Amino acid sequence: MGSKEAIVIGLGITGCSAARMLADAGYSVSCFERASHVGGRLFEDIRANGIRVQVYGPRIFHTDNESVYRFLMRFGSFYPYRHRVLLSLGDKTVPLPLNAHSLETLFGDNHAHQLLIRLQTYFPDKKRISADELIRSKDKMLIDLGRYIIENILTLSVNRQAPGSFIPADDSYKNDAMVDIGTDDCYYEDSIQAMPMQGFLPLMESMLDHPAITTYLNMDALSRISILENSSRILLDGVPFNGPVIFTPSVDRLFNYRFGALPYRATKITFQDAERDFCNESAVIVTPKDREIVRITESKQITLQDIDGHTTLSMETPYQTMVRAHTEPFEPEMTEANLAIQAKYMELVKDCPTLIPLGRMATYRNMSIAESIEQAQKMVASL
Repeated sequence: MGSKEAIVIGLGITGCSAARMLADAGYSVSCFERASHVGGRLFEDIRANGIRVQVYGPRIFHTDNESVYRFLMRFGSFYPYRHRVLLSLGDKTVPLPLNAHSLETLFGDNHAHQLLIRLQTYFPDKKRISADELIRSKDKMLIDLGRYIIENILTLSVNRQAPGSFIPADDSYKNDAMVDIGTDDCYYEDSIQAMPMQGFLPLMESMLDHPAITTYLNMDALSRISILENSSRILLDGVPFNGPVIFTPSVDRLFNYRFGALPYRATKITFQDAERDFCNESAVIVTPKDREIVRITESKQITLQDIDGHTTLSMETPYQTMVRAHTEPFEPEMTEANLAIQAKYMELVKDCPTLIPLGRMATYRNMSIAESIEQAQKMVASL
């Protein structure tokens, strides 16, 4: 046990990673999780048919950062995995991001050929081009293609990386806004793409299996932790706590909603078991024109479980806005007004040098799994 002490609040992938890195760095770490389990948005469950499902929708590990991958491999084995997503529009089904084959199916060989020539001419050094870039081009055919993507694919109420941008911030939708000049049908381009053999949940539980880590489940950290009125100090059970406090939930709760509650998007997911090997051609099918089901995930295509005669589909409904919810939010709702509120809370955070917000909720921006871990690595290195 080290003489240094730290607190981690929230045990999703960010909190679990930060807790283990702090313990490895010689800290005694107390971890608080309001739910009865760790995992956050990466929480998984096993269906009665044996299929492992991601309860809050598909999350895929992909990165170009080898140090992040090495960190994860300490806690479990991985298998190579290439994520495939299909777009269903009317009677046509094409790969996402749109590629040469997609363009041929949607627009015919001749028009697709002209589009590809113009894409290569206008963007000679790029493999994937976003709808934003197409709209900003001076080529009418490319502008029309950008508008087609926006009107037919980017119809969901998914967050944007910035106000006015049509690139979805949610990692699992980010390539919906792209067109690939080649025939690549893999959703992500990163050099490392893999999934844990036993799922993400055992990985996170293994991270917390350290003698210097104490975990409190079913405990709202704010029942024991408070912040002084001037935001300069954190108290644990009424006593000043001098070590780093890693905070991963939404910061509006920490400051008792002083500037109002930050809105988040949520989506309802229902599961359907089927007595057959597979139902779909790919792991994910996006149906943006459907007002009731906008994404269908076939879990077994991601887990690669060897279970004959059984499969499970998860269906997602369109997003809804929620505030002060006790369920797992899907993504921050990053409008200009909401980002202004977040900025006010971050000014309060600056007044408390031991308070460190980490992760997508605390920083109010979307992050991939790898980005969350990388942020934790940088935080520990800076202490």
